[in-house]
Amino acid sequence: MATGCSCEPRGRKQHRDAGTATAEFAVVMPAIVLLIFVLTGAAAVGFSQLRAFDAARSAAREIARGEPQAAVVTEAKKHAGHASDVRIRSEGGYSTVTVTIELPAAIIVLNEVEAAATARTEGTRSSTGQAAGQHGTGGLR
Repeated sequence: MATGCSCEPRGRKQHRDAGTATAEFAVVMPAIVLLIFVLTGAAAVGFSQLRAFDAARSAAREIARGEPQAAVVTEAKKHAGHASDVRIRSEGGYSTVTVTIELPAAIIVLNEVEAAATARTEGTRSSTGQAAGQHGTGGLR
């Protein structure tokens, strides 16, 4: 008798496969959450590093123009945030501005990012040229 119902084997097969999508999703979900966490942390580190570089460059430009250190620190903190640390070191006519930004505690791998920029101060360069010209020591004219 070939007139038997073929619905029964098909129904059993569907019943055995029920729940496999949920089980696969439960296995994959922790990996997806971990991936999102890692990507978010990497983005936070990257954006903080860019902010630190931008702040250091802006502050170095301020120093090169001869601005007072208070204005330089204000400019750097405007770009990096008020919680950042700004250090200025001058030697030999050059000034180096170092900006450090502390990262959120959720980022376990790094505690902070740091960027530095160096600029030659205009005041030192022009005063050296004037002094050489005044004393007749062969300054450029």
